[in-house]
Amino acid sequence: MSGTGPRALSRALVLSLALIGAGAQAQEAPDTAPLADAAPLVEPSYATALIRDTLAAVNHGNWTGNYTVLRDHAAPEFALANDPTRLAGLFTTLRTERLDLLQAMVVDPVILQSDLSESGRELRLTGYVPLQPRHVSFDLIFGREGRRWLLLGISVGAFDPIDPPPAN
Repeated sequence: MSGTGPRALSRALVLSLALIGAGAQAQEAPDTAPLADAAPLVEPSYATALIRDTLAAVNHGNWTGNYTVLRDHAAPEFALANDPTRLAGLFTTLRTERLDLLQAMVVDPVILQSDLSESGRELRLTGYVPLQPRHVSFDLIFGREGRRWLLLGISVGAFDPIDPPPAN
């Protein structure tokens, strides 16, 4: 990310994650674990796995009304900022629509933006999963803790597919 550090990205996320639908967010605390000399590269298949893993946790929360797994699977900062009741409130719109995110496990997401911070400690994935009858948008921020990427911020929503403009 040019000109932005991990803390600036987290602060911006906390101030406004503006995707369609509800979202939950948290700030990153400094991590003192040593990093390798080079920032880790995130393979597209691994980014897809992170997206699917997160959407599966949201889906389970939506169907059960219990977001404990999403919270406990995320970074400690996220868990402290978002108790299960708060998360249930933030995902009310998705739950009310009864949008089944299970389809997102078998349809490849379209990643519109993938940013790795200069320190290699934060990864932001933004895009959508082209499902029917509604697409699912996502804006996810992960923090690197050791060898794992843990959820720091999330926004997930649904929108109607956009018809491409007619060819001239």
